[in-house]
Amino acid sequence: MTKKDKIAEAKDLFQKGVDYWQEDRIDEAIECLEKAVELDPEYLDAWYNLGNAYYSGKGDFDSAYKYWQKALELDPDEVDVLYNLGNAYREREEFDKAIECYKKVVAKNPKDHEGWNNMANAYYGKGEIKSAIECWQKALEIKPDKVETWYNLGVIYLELEEFEKSIECTQKALEFYPESDRLHSLLNAAKRGKEAQEQK
Repeated sequence: MTKKDKIAEAKDLFQKGVDYWQEDRIDEAIECLEKAVELDPEYLDAWYNLGNAYYSGKGDFDSAYKYWQKALELDPDEVDVLYNLGNAYREREEFDKAIECYKKVVAKNPKDHEGWNNMANAYYGKGEIKSAIECWQKALEIKPDKVETWYNLGVIYLELEEFEKSIECTQKALEFYPESDRLHSLLNAAKRGKEAQEQK
C-alpha cells in the first residue's frame, strides 16, 4: 500500500471512529482510531481523539495522557489537546500541571478567555486566590458578558468578606442574566454580609 493509500484509509477509519464515538460505541471508536494512527502515525486529530475516547469514554487517564502526548509531539501548541490535558489534570487536582497547560494556551492566544477562566479555576483549586482573581479579571477584559466569570468573582469576594466587590460583580452578572436565582441569592448573601460588617 502506498503512503497516499495509507493516508486515505486512515482518514476513512478516523471518520468511522468519530461516527462510532457519536453513537457511544466507544470500543469500536477506539479500534478504528488505533488503526488510523497505525496507518498514518502523523495523524494528529486521530491521536487527539484517541486520548479523548480513553479519557471521556473509559475514564482511563494514563492511556489518554499517552495519546495526547503523541499529538503534542506532532504539534506542541495544539490548543485543543492542551485544553483537554489541562482539564484532565484539574479534575485530578494536579493543579500545577493544569496551569502549565493553560499558560501555553493563552501564550498562543492571549485573547482566549476560556484559557484564562480555566487557569483561574486551577489557581482557585490550589488555593492561590490572588492569581485566580487576576486570571478571571483577564477573562472578563476579553469577554465582559461572561456571567459565569462574574459569578465566580462574586463568590470569591464573598468568601474574602469583600462584600462591596461581591455586590458589584453579582450586579454585573445580573445585567446579563436577571432571572437567575443563583445570582439573586449570592447578591442577598453579599448584602447581608455588608450590613453585618457595617454594624460591627
